[in-house]
Amino acid sequence: MIHILYNIFLNIASPVVSILGIFSNKISVFNKGRKHVFEQLAARFESRDRVIWFHAASLGEFEQARPLIEACRNEFKNHKILLTFFSASGYEIQKNYKNVDFVSYLPIDTFANVKKFLNVIEPELAVFIKYEFWPNYFTEMSKRKIPLISVSCIFRPDQLFFKWYGKEYRKLLLGIHHFFVQNEYSKNLLETIGVKNITVSGDTRLDRVYDLLSQDNQLEKIAHFVGNELCFVAGSTWAEDYILLNDFLTTPKKIKIIIAPHEINEKSIKALEKKIKVSHTKWSTYDLKSNVENNILIVDTIGQLTKIYSYASFAYVGGGMGNSGLHNILEPAVYGIPIIIGKNYKHFQEAVDLVDNKGVVSVEKESDFNNISNDFINNKKLRDRLGDANSNYIVSNKGATPKIIKFIKSLLD
Repeated sequence: MIHILYNIFLNIASPVVSILGIFSNKISVFNKGRKHVFEQLAARFESRDRVIWFHAASLGEFEQARPLIEACRNEFKNHKILLTFFSASGYEIQKNYKNVDFVSYLPIDTFANVKKFLNVIEPELAVFIKYEFWPNYFTEMSKRKIPLISVSCIFRPDQLFFKWYGKEYRKLLLGIHHFFVQNEYSKNLLETIGVKNITVSGDTRLDRVYDLLSQDNQLEKIAHFVGNELCFVAGSTWAEDYILLNDFLTTPKKIKIIIAPHEINEKSIKALEKKIKVSHTKWSTYDLKSNVENNILIVDTIGQLTKIYSYASFAYVGGGMGNSGLHNILEPAVYGIPIIIGKNYKHFQEAVDLVDNKGVVSVEKESDFNNISNDFINNKKLRDRLGDANSNYIVSNKGATPKIIKFIKSLLD
């Protein structure tokens, strides 16, 4: 019954979404990106190709897929790799990603789309990341005996699979060839509904962020701005996060402050600038001669944050004060620095772990943030202790990628 209602909803929603694209730029991009997907795929893939298909919802899931994709690129040179995204934000930023043969939007999960998509690419293996569970895709792949693995997934009791009324929906999970879950709790939950093909592998992002230590993280502008001073980096921030940062935005500090908002459109940057009452500059207009004395630097470009964290003495990672979802805390953690986050983090395993390990501090209000940040500014031993807890966590828990690649190799061979 749930599956029937799901398909009725899709058939109603598809034309509605097309209409809504007239009024929303985001939805318009979402719609336009899917307009010629099948023609594009047909031009890139032939029936003789051996295809490994990776699917990620957006950028966060892509970071979990990335180490696996790059390992597959090296290990399975006779295969083509397809990467699909559900969201426009993920696709638009990674559409030119070099380690795959093609990047595409995922066609909407209707019966017709699914059959057409699978007929075109005929994947030898499908790898879905974390929370991506699409009923029609999963059902059709099961019928065609296409191996499907779910990677870096995590499960909670409040998900539909574990509700008394979710019996029909949990059948989707029974069609998945293997689960690589982040923790024992997820494994135990799956076992309660009869799923047995499970490996606790951890989060593949740990392998990805560990590799950041070996890359060239130098950025001339950031090095010039920071100099020899302490540096605080607030990454992936939203409007709700600025409530905590208010004192840092309005009162001069004896440290350098770098803010990298999640949204970098003109409206978002202007709104942030209005909140700032101390001297500040922006990445796009930074001048090596005249801007070094500024207290705050706003990063109004994308693609630099992972390197910027390497300059931080401590960091704040946004998303945890609202409902948008906590952003990646592993990227700053790998550099061995303490991290502050907002109050909403319980759905993120790495955040729960790092808070428990006392390398990450969760705060609920501005006074809490001010107290802990002042402690970090004035106490190097405290910074070092929390930073060591974070870097040790990365080193101790990396290694999911080779486990999964070994399994994939057994399937493809």
